Amino acid sequence: MVVDGTMLAAELRRRRARPRSLADSVAEVSRSTWVLGDLRSAPTSLLVLAAFSLTESPRGEALR
Repeated sequence: MVVDGTMLAAELRRRRARPRSLADSVAEVSRSTWVLGDLRSAPTSLLVLAAFSLTESPRGEALR
C-alpha cells in the first residue's frame, strides 16, 4: 500500500507511537512510501521505519 506522510502520521498518533515528534515530522512531508499490506494491520515497528524513510532528505541527512 502506498501511504503519504499525513496517513502515516495519523496511524502513528492512533497507536500513540513514541516519540510524538516522529508523527509530527512525518505529517509535514509531501512524499510517499510503501507499507506492506494494510496500514492498520502493519506492525508498529514497520510504520516507524517507513516514517524514518520519509523524514530523511535525499542526501541522507535527517530533516529537523
